[in-house]
Amino acid sequence: MKRGVTLLISLMLALCLVQGAAAADFVQSVADVEPASGDLAPGEQVIVHVIVKLTGSGENTFDTNDELEAYTELEDPEWDYSIILNKQGIPKQMSSRYVRLLGWDLAYPDTNEVTIDYALSGKVPAVTQTTDMAVFRLRQLDVNGNVPSGGELLIERKVINPGDVDKTRDLRKEQIGELRTSIDEYTALSVNVAQAEQLYNQADDKIDQSKTSGYSQANVLLTDAGSLIDQAEASLEDAYSSQLINNAQITIDTVNGDINYFINNRSMSGDTRVTAIQNKVSLSETQMSQAKDFRDNKDYYQSRLNANEAQLTANEALAMSTELRTDIGEGGLLPDFSGLGIYVIIIVAVVIIAGIGFVIYRRFNKWDELG
Repeated sequence: MKRGVTLLISLMLALCLVQGAAAADFVQSVADVEPASGDLAPGEQVIVHVIVKLTGSGENTFDTNDELEAYTELEDPEWDYSIILNKQGIPKQMSSRYVRLLGWDLAYPDTNEVTIDYALSGKVPAVTQTTDMAVFRLRQLDVNGNVPSGGELLIERKVINPGDVDKTRDLRKEQIGELRTSIDEYTALSVNVAQAEQLYNQADDKIDQSKTSGYSQANVLLTDAGSLIDQAEASLEDAYSSQLINNAQITIDTVNGDINYFINNRSMSGDTRVTAIQNKVSLSETQMSQAKDFRDNKDYYQSRLNANEAQLTANEALAMSTELRTDIGEGGLLPDFSGLGIYVIIIVAVVIIAGIGFVIYRRFNKWDELG
């Protein structure tokens, strides 16, 4: 017996849980706002048009115990709404923040088609800080004020505080002044600043336009200006890193030219001094490759560090190759004998001795002929 009662209670609890997890009795079919996009400014007129279709609860188009609540944070709201039954409805007007429709007014046999057409107009209120505002909110509420799953439709827009726009404009003026200084500094370093200069001009124009625009449009212009300034700064960093990399490459190319001269023109491929230069320039090339990778990944600080290291290493290699060229001379049409050491000395000595011997031999022969 107790077991049967326990089972019955469990079934009743399960039914309660199923009821608690009920879904909404409406779906959105139209939701339009004018202006259609962008932030809003205090005092701006807003028009909202929303149509929802009742989807039914059990045998009715809406739960008789629930209500449908429309709400707005717009000032001086004017509502025009209609409950449309099978394409027929009577428009009604209201001037309050809330429009509540009882379930009894919405519950028809589910063989009927019921839609609710909301048209709302109002003004954007003044705000003390930039914030999101509920332009239109529609909720299905049960007797306890709970909202079923999917039972809320919310349309929000950001409202701009005029003071925030003025602060943003002041910030953009400061940022573009700093950008101007950076462009001039990089120009003095012979960096290619053409792209940064173009972006600077575009940002400066948008800041100027914001001074005579409405707050909503001004906020868009200043946001765009901030993006352009960021792009210009990145362009400068990229151009500077590229220049350092290119400078290092020029030095590396010069050293590689010397190495080619030593090996192909002076037959010094086995000379340890040439090998040392080759190792040094190889390290510089590795550092430069790393600098390129960091630049491509927009890590410009690390890219500059590696490019400078590549330049220093390439300078050392160039100093070594210049010194070696000075030591061996240009060589003219004769092959280079540096590195042969003692062998050259021995060959020269043999040639001299042979020459002296030849002279003495000729003299002895001459004396014999004279008798």
